[in-house]
Amino acid sequence: MLPLDTASLVQLQLPSYNSIFPPPTYSSDPVCGEQSIQLTRRTRPRPAGTFAQRFGSITVLLTDQEEGVSIPVYGRQSAVKGIINLDLPEAAREVKVKLHGHMDLVISGGTSQNTILADYVYTVWRHNQDTSDQGSATCPSKLPFTCMFPSTFKDSMGREYPLPPSMQAAYPGSSGLYANCTYRLTVNIVKRGFFAQVKKLVIPLHYYPRTRPLMLMNSNTTLDLFSDVKISPEEWYQTMIVVQSREPTVTPPVQCSLFIPSIKVFALSDAIHFHVQITGPLFSLRQLVYSKLYKSTGSPHASAKLAPKIRVYLMRQIVVNLGGQRGWKNITLGEGIVSPRPPPIVNSSIPAFDGQPVEDSLDWEGKVRCDEDVTCGTPGFITRHLTVQDFLVLSVSPADPTKSNLMSTQVPVAIKLVTNRAEAWRED
Repeated sequence: MLPLDTASLVQLQLPSYNSIFPPPTYSSDPVCGEQSIQLTRRTRPRPAGTFAQRFGSITVLLTDQEEGVSIPVYGRQSAVKGIINLDLPEAAREVKVKLHGHMDLVISGGTSQNTILADYVYTVWRHNQDTSDQGSATCPSKLPFTCMFPSTFKDSMGREYPLPPSMQAAYPGSSGLYANCTYRLTVNIVKRGFFAQVKKLVIPLHYYPRTRPLMLMNSNTTLDLFSDVKISPEEWYQTMIVVQSREPTVTPPVQCSLFIPSIKVFALSDAIHFHVQITGPLFSLRQLVYSKLYKSTGSPHASAKLAPKIRVYLMRQIVVNLGGQRGWKNITLGEGIVSPRPPPIVNSSIPAFDGQPVEDSLDWEGKVRCDEDVTCGTPGFITRHLTVQDFLVLSVSPADPTKSNLMSTQVPVAIKLVTNRAEAWRED
């Protein structure tokens, strides 16, 4: 270390930042002499098709689309890229593109609201009368353009929310609603002349933000709950409800448990495995399986064995709140396949231990997935006036509710249904 008096005389010469070369341009594609050390390849390649729409002398081409789509589809913060082809470019004075989105909400009774979701206007070309370059006075016949979907929008109160996906929900009735989130691309061509004429081409767009689970659902998940829960309890989420009784002193209530994968975020194409277990006194359990009530001794009386109604399904709930009024609709997205697990309850007398009825259990297993016509994942979005959420619902009913003290019960479990599986490349 230099002495203090000597160090104070040392002039530190820092390098000039002007002498530092700028960083290289990085690319995922190696150039000559380079090689990729590690690369995660896409399981879903980028679309390479082109959507075309023509109106008179105007043709609009939109790139990065699936082949044969009737409406172009875009994801989260996607770029709308395209080319405007003009058959008569010399007649154009100005060319603009507009990306617009709006949300229309209506509740039965006439209460309605309109919210702007996106409003992007871009001038692709404009004739400049002051320019000395005569070549630029004529509009090119091909005009490339790019505009971006925003990630958020603001409501009338200035609150910011994620941009909702395209949706159309129309359900009339006393508690009906209408919820419409639409997007479109508009191309405006202003012609030359004393009276400016405007040609307009409107292209509807679908906005489906692609999302995926943060972790991969175990594809080796078996339906043997008894071993799975003991070996990997963290992989299962348990919901417990009580199936109540009209006469609890005669027919005690029973306990119902629903087990689903703990991630609770599933792709539209995923088969969601589940297990249902109902535990309680044998006398109560038999009222789920038989249509006639049992005597207090426990022996069946004119009983007929039926199947208890165990239903597991996917549901999407749409709620609209406007001006103190509320409209809602539940939509079934898919029905589950439910199978009983042996052994069944037998027709025998009910044993007791120290005066307490012996408990037993009934088990079902199965899987549920979305119907094929469900194409939009809605990972739960909530705004001031519109709420859309997905649920996995368990419904339990006796074989004959009119002849059983046990009451029908259902429980919803909030989940998220997304567009991509966990192993798919998250690109938008």
